[in-house]
Amino acid sequence: MKVREWGPADGRPLLFWPGLNPWGELQLVDVGPRLAENGIHVVSIVPPWDLPAPDDYLPSRLAQRVLDLGYERFVFMGHSWGASIGVQLAADHPERVEGLVLLDGGYSDVDLGDVTLEQLVAHFEAEQANTAYDSWDDFRAWVGDRSWDHYRAGMLERDGKIVPSSSARAAAWAIWGVAREKQTATHDRLRVPVLLLLARDADGTIPNADVHRLDSGHDPAEDQPEETARLVADWLARLPRT
Repeated sequence: MKVREWGPADGRPLLFWPGLNPWGELQLVDVGPRLAENGIHVVSIVPPWDLPAPDDYLPSRLAQRVLDLGYERFVFMGHSWGASIGVQLAADHPERVEGLVLLDGGYSDVDLGDVTLEQLVAHFEAEQANTAYDSWDDFRAWVGDRSWDHYRAGMLERDGKIVPSSSARAAAWAIWGVAREKQTATHDRLRVPVLLLLARDADGTIPNADVHRLDSGHDPAEDQPEETARLVADWLARLPRT
C-alpha cells in the first residue's frame, strides 16, 4: 500500500487510516507535522480503491493489509472508516498494537437495513456524480479557507468536470464491509489502551477508553488540528512502549 510519512524514521510508529472520502490520504496534512515535532513517525495510509471483490473491504481483511506494512509494534489511529478497521485490528492482533487512537469512530455499528449491495453501489455512484464541479475555480471556491493541497489531491478532471478520484464502488463495498463486521462486537476483546476523540455532537463510547470531546464536526483532524495533535501527542507520551 502507498503511504505518506512525517517525522523521524526512528520515532514511534503511528499508522493512520483515514475516513471514507476522496481526500483522506491527506487528512493529516495539518496534524501529521505537529505530531512529527514530538518525535512521532506518522505513516498515513493511502486507501486501496482497486481491490477486486467486496469481501476485500471487510475490516478484518483491511487490518491484515496494515500488518503487511511490516511494523512489528505500532500505535494505530483511524478516523471514522479507519476507526472501524482499528477496533478490528486491535481486537484480532493485540500482540502488534501498542495503542489505539479513534477519531470519532469505532464506537457504533452501521445498519443498512434491507439495502442490497447493488443498491448501495448505485447510491454511491449517484452521490459521486452529484459531487462534480464545472471548473477548478468552482471547486476552489467550495474549498474556501481549508487546505487546498489537501482537497486538490482527492479530485481529478474527467469529461470536462472536476470529480472525486476515489471509486464509488469501492466506497460502497467499504461501508458494506463495516456493516457486516460489527464494531461493537470487538469491544469486549479490546485489550490495548484506547484514546477516543469524539465530535461535539457524537453519542457513543468504548469501555475503558480515555474519552475526550472536541468542538469539531465529524473530522477532528480537519476542524481542530492543533487540539487533536496535542491530545494525541500527550496521550502517546504517557503510553508505555512495549
